[in-house]
Amino acid sequence: MQFDVAIIGGGIAGNSLANILSKKGYKTIVMEKNAEIGNKVCGGLVSERVINLYEKILDSKTNAIINEIRGAYIIFPDKKQICIGGDKTHAYVIDRKLFDNEMAEMAMSSGAEYKLKFRVNKIRKNKCDNINYKWLIGADGARSTVAKKFEMGKVEYLNAIQGEAKMNIDDDFVTVFIDKKISPDFFAWIIPTGNIARVGLATKENLRIRFNKFIKILNINVSNIKVGQIPIGMRRFYRGNVALIGDACGLVKATSGGGIYGALLSSELLAENFGNFKQYKKNFMKTFGKELKKCLFARKIFLKLNNKDFMDFYKNVKENIEIINKYGDIDYPSNVIKKFIISNPKFIIELLWKLIT
Repeated sequence: MQFDVAIIGGGIAGNSLANILSKKGYKTIVMEKNAEIGNKVCGGLVSERVINLYEKILDSKTNAIINEIRGAYIIFPDKKQICIGGDKTHAYVIDRKLFDNEMAEMAMSSGAEYKLKFRVNKIRKNKCDNINYKWLIGADGARSTVAKKFEMGKVEYLNAIQGEAKMNIDDDFVTVFIDKKISPDFFAWIIPTGNIARVGLATKENLRIRFNKFIKILNINVSNIKVGQIPIGMRRFYRGNVALIGDACGLVKATSGGGIYGALLSSELLAENFGNFKQYKKNFMKTFGKELKKCLFARKIFLKLNNKDFMDFYKNVKENIEIINKYGDIDYPSNVIKKFIISNPKFIIELLWKLIT
């Protein structure tokens, strides 16, 4: 079979690209290894910016929004907490399966062909198994087979786990636990969906052990547990007639693990510059790539901090709630980090000196 574009991966990145390219007249096929679309590990917390971009690509309103989030509780190691936001809707919780399926259905109606339960075994130049292509797109997630085959760089990984639980919590607020004893490499979370809560964490090692300890602390029963991986670091965007988008390219915020905005934006920019992959990379780096680099730098600092450092942060964050509420942006976290540094130069200098020495 001959196609203009072969996309490996039927997640949000692959589906949105298939939708746009099919509308442009490209004969497109999406190959997905799973039996169904949208069965991903995802907290599903997104900004209004993500919803707007998604609906622009979808060319329709989404029905995947299941809750609105007004703020967050940040829990520090000694159980002290800070509440940020609360004044308005700052984020949305989505049904990730429906989110992915809406876009896949639109792509199909635009002419894209889908092959589910189709694991690509052999990738060659201009051919995947029995699929011939002019262009190959890797939208196949953190452990991208396409990236590996065409030597497009390596990234680090965090192992993530999430389940669902009935909890008596404020449905308007997410909860984030910053504690090295719970997750030494990242953080843990509770995201309310309106009916139940999504409970999870990410770390490099001992994932199940740490998760079991966490839910024991919360004293909850968790069901529908799923595991996945979060890529940390960016790969090459393209090589010849092969390009990467979304998690496959590592377009994920290292500070939060959020990858939906990067997935949607990369698919849109690739489609706008299709065939000119150099320009695709240039436009993405200008729009969002620099932010991802800042997130990587922030993560390097985070990894060097201990629980005592987090408690020092607690005092300063509490004193700067207005700055965080004004400049906080889950897609561009460097904005609030910059403002925080400007407002707390002495604390930042002391922290950096400690890290250096």
